[in-house]
Amino acid sequence: MNRPLPTFLQSDHISSRTRTALLTRMEQEQGQREHLSPEAFQLLELVCDDILPQRPLLGDVHLNLAVMIDHALAGPGDGWRFADLPADLAAWEDGLASLNSYAQALFQQNYAALSPEQRGTILDKAFDGSLPDGTQAPFSTAQMTLWSGDLRNQIVAAFLAHPIAQEQLGISSNLTGGDKEIQGFSAKSLTEKEAFEPKNERRFLEPS
Repeated sequence: MNRPLPTFLQSDHISSRTRTALLTRMEQEQGQREHLSPEAFQLLELVCDDILPQRPLLGDVHLNLAVMIDHALAGPGDGWRFADLPADLAAWEDGLASLNSYAQALFQQNYAALSPEQRGTILDKAFDGSLPDGTQAPFSTAQMTLWSGDLRNQIVAAFLAHPIAQEQLGISSNLTGGDKEIQGFSAKSLTEKEAFEPKNERRFLEPS
């Protein structure tokens, strides 16, 4: 494993089962694409950075959220999907391909060739349902609205699920107990930290 381990993973307030799950996430994030097509995966990497720029939060560390999403798409998922969209893997292939179609319709270029501002316009229009009708894209405007909500949710969820992001953001919700007992939290204030919680001061960078 190439990344340094977050210090909270060594706490006796985290169970071995939870620690193993978090370490598995770290290993998967450093892995390779397994399910999406190469074209869709390459586009997803760009979209992840467009929706959630990581440098202001993590500095020089850059998590490969696209790999985490790729692995999740072949798993059991959360047990539901929109009736107007296909199954998850097909939906993401079609949604990502549609970004190129709508980019061509609006700017006469594929999504990756657009400026950050133009890519932001495509993503905003997908989310609010204002993409142009009649475009020859795999997904209609209405389908893009549904899928783009899933897109944003999945990107943020992948980021927050990673131990490095959890440590940097001061997320301590995993520290509920070790293997022998559930120790839990006793502090009643939103600003008060337990003695076992990391005390590192979080400094977020200004966007460059």
